[in-house]
Parts: sequence; C-alpha cells; structure tokens
Amino acid sequence: MDRSGAKLVMEGIMELRKSGTALLITSVHLKDAILVGEKAYRLDEDGCKEIDNKEEEAKEDKSSTAEVKSTYTLEKISSKIEDKILLFDPKEIDYIESEEGSSYLYIRGEKFPCNLSLTELEERLACFGFFRSHRSYLVNLQRVREVVTWTRNSYSLNLEDKVKSSIPLSKGRLEELKSILKL
Repeated sequence: MDRSGAKLVMEGIMELRKSGTALLITSVHLKDAILVGEKAYRLDEDGCKEIDNKEEEAKEDKSSTAEVKSTYTLEKISSKIEDKILLFDPKEIDYIESEEGSSYLYIRGEKFPCNLSLTELEERLACFGFFRSHRSYLVNLQRVREVVTWTRNSYSLNLEDKVKSSIPLSKGRLEELKSILKL
C-alpha cells in the first residue's frame, strides 16, 4: 500500500474510534500496531500481553538503525551423500570424528560424511554444547553418560547413544570438561 492509501485507512480507523467502535487490528509488524492504536498487545506462547510502547519504540529505533537480521537463527549441519544433501539439527548429532582429514557425523549409530573441518564444526557447534574431547573428536555433551578413567592418564566419555559409543578424552581436556560440567 502506498502512503496515500495508508493515510486513508488511518483516517477511517480514526473515524471509527471517534464513533466508539472497537477495532481489533493484527499485524506482524510492531510499528504498525503502535501507530494504529493507543494500546498494542503481543501474542506469544505465554498468552496476550500489553506492550509498553515507550520501551518497544526505543527497541524499534535501535533495530531500524541496525542491519536487518532474520528473527530466527537456523543452524543445520550438512552431509552430502550421492545426489542428496542431508541437513541435520545439531541436537541430533551424537559426536563427530575426524578421520584421515575428513569429518564424519555420527547420528543414531550411522556415519555421515561432512565437508566441514573439525575446527569449523567446533566453532559452529560450541553454542549447542559440543566439546572438543580429543584432537580428532567433537562430542555432544548432552549425550555423555559417563566419564571413565581407564588408567592414570587415559579417559573416555561413554555416550547415551544407540550403540553406546566410547569417545577418547585427552588428559589435557579433562580439567576444562570438569569446569564445563561443574564437577
């Protein structure tokens, strides 16, 4: 809608409000809801709540001067198999292994090749609870069931996955893991 059309709609809304007519206007844009009425509400999973216009206008001003970004952050890890590209949610991944310079995703007992290096995967998955347990392994800490001491200098992480995987834990990484797990 162009400006003149929007102006006509706003004038019509003002006339209806003056005559005492109640209006319910919905919009995906907060600024539209604030401009149209005296009160604006946000509907989310917690229900319908009134928006504090001054606080929201300040947020809108900040966001309008910043670069426009997507509301959702989507992070998928890909694996190419033959003519298909499979996309995995990070929560699905049990662990990742680097073998002869290639990375492999282990998901529900199956192995999938990944074109990203272990270092790239470590950076992308850090916020999902992945931990570099060994130079060749990246493990989803949500899947770890046990930290096992084999000898004075060797440890492993036993996972709660389909095949009960055992992942090596470097002696040098033990203290960092204890700190993360608050042990």
